[in-house]
Amino acid sequence: MRNAHLLIIAANAWGVSAFTTPAAFHTTGTGTSSSRLFNNVMEGTYTTLFDQVNVALGLQQTDFTATYLNGGTSWTCPMTGSKGTAEWYSESSPQFLTGVSKCSQVDVGGAEFSINVWMGPSYDVPNMLLKFGATADGSNCFVIADYVPRGATPLGSDASYSEAYYGGEVANAWNSAASIPGVTSLPPDMSMEFRTLYSPARIAFAGLTQADATNIATSHVQRFLSWVQSAPQVPARSRGSFNLRDDKLRQFYFRGEVQKNCAMFGPDLGMSVAAVS
Repeated sequence: MRNAHLLIIAANAWGVSAFTTPAAFHTTGTGTSSSRLFNNVMEGTYTTLFDQVNVALGLQQTDFTATYLNGGTSWTCPMTGSKGTAEWYSESSPQFLTGVSKCSQVDVGGAEFSINVWMGPSYDVPNMLLKFGATADGSNCFVIADYVPRGATPLGSDASYSEAYYGGEVANAWNSAASIPGVTSLPPDMSMEFRTLYSPARIAFAGLTQADATNIATSHVQRFLSWVQSAPQVPARSRGSFNLRDDKLRQFYFRGEVQKNCAMFGPDLGMSVAAVS
């Protein structure tokens, strides 16, 4: 089994971050029964974390992905054999959010799962991005987790905002993850659009055990949900401009997904996968 360093080198050769596309997994495994079992275990973590988001925010599934996925929520790439699912959710009683995406990608070498929460203009809390997964045999897990800064104030100029969302517990979470024995930092995305969204607290580590990856991902979600429940309201007069800036953040994310997925799956499927991610 290749180690994390070789996986990162292989991924860089494709121009993408290690573990962030199915192509990286194609270099790591052979699709054994243990691979299928481990993917099921990871999917359980994915389901549990999404259930926590659902309970806290009261979500309902939308038909957004059906527009891009022939009426369904899944896709298959005939070129690579990779498969994925994508679901979008809104709040049953709109209050906090623009939307929540819940996506997976799986192939013979491993799996990755993502839960992204995009806030609406009424409450000033960072957006939450989370991706995690593992190689086929479960020996090498990864987590990419971030809280995307929002609003008009440059990060660092408002001490109270920086301390609330990027200091203290959040800074300690990065330090703790970086200190795990055997952990390896994942390289930045090749896409400038993706990198534009990065916060200084972004966690991006491989070489994790399943337990470590689950703990990091779970803490990331639970911390965000605690913020939402006590989130400060944005004054009504400021919400229009706040929403315009949020739209630009989502555009950057979409453009990064287009670059990544079109490179892996071709322009047709790649655009569809990017649109629902």
